[in-house]
Amino acid sequence: MTPQMIEELLQDPVFRMKFLELLDRDPAFREEVRRKLLTEDLLALPAQVERLRLEIHEEFDRIWEVLGENSRQIAALTDRMEKVEAQIAALTDRMEKVEAQIAALTDRMEKVEAQIAALTDRMEKVEAQIAALTDRMEKVEAQIAALTEEMRELRRVVGRIEERWGLVHENMAEDLMPRFLAQTGRRVRRSAMVQFDGEADLVLEVEEADGRRITLIVEVKGRVWGRRPFEQALERIRDPGFRSWLQREGFPEPVVPAVFGLAVYAGADAIAGDLGVGLYEARRGEVVPPRATAAPWGWASSSG
Repeated sequence: MTPQMIEELLQDPVFRMKFLELLDRDPAFREEVRRKLLTEDLLALPAQVERLRLEIHEEFDRIWEVLGENSRQIAALTDRMEKVEAQIAALTDRMEKVEAQIAALTDRMEKVEAQIAALTDRMEKVEAQIAALTDRMEKVEAQIAALTEEMRELRRVVGRIEERWGLVHENMAEDLMPRFLAQTGRRVRRSAMVQFDGEADLVLEVEEADGRRITLIVEVKGRVWGRRPFEQALERIRDPGFRSWLQREGFPEPVVPAVFGLAVYAGADAIAGDLGVGLYEARRGEVVPPRATAAPWGWASSSG
């Protein structure tokens, strides 16, 4: 390339701009140009310009490709936006209907609140009446408690009177039960008569034929019919005070209920079997044997 051609190339604005940009962008190139300026590097300048032009052309191609992709995305977004606008319009219509419903509900709520206020006023009056009734009930309960205590004392007094005049049958049961138990291979080790609520119960420590020991609680009645005597026997062994007394006296477990009667009426044996309570009659002896192994009444275990 002649010096004239080089001069013309240097006068080209585009070339000069790209050359200057390359000098600014590439420090190594800038240093090399500085070292070799006006040397054989000037001969390679046209090839560099051509390569730069190709790079610029490729960069423009990439830009146009990106712009085309952006156009397609914008078109897709435009379509989606139209659909969103349609949805917004539908939602706006629904919102107007909802607002109308809310207005109607607000009106109804105001009426309900007015009704609640009226009911609250009535409830306060009812609560005042309940408080007054509660106070009266507490007084009645206190009276009932006093009457209950008086009744218990009366029962104790009656029990003592009956015992004084020989009207109870516990002594007969105390005499007969060892004989009845001996007939079934059992032996009475000791016996006690204990009074709770004015009634006497016969308590027997019994040794079974196999050597095991049990405590037999005997509810003594003149006549036995229906479920009540057997239920009383079960209630007795559930009584915490009675159970505490048995433990203090050293009576063994299991604790087994039984009923002794001077006269036992028909059907009593079936009830005794159903409830698991032993039954004895003054004339016949053992009618239903006591259950010494099961404890459905909640306090029994094997003893040594």
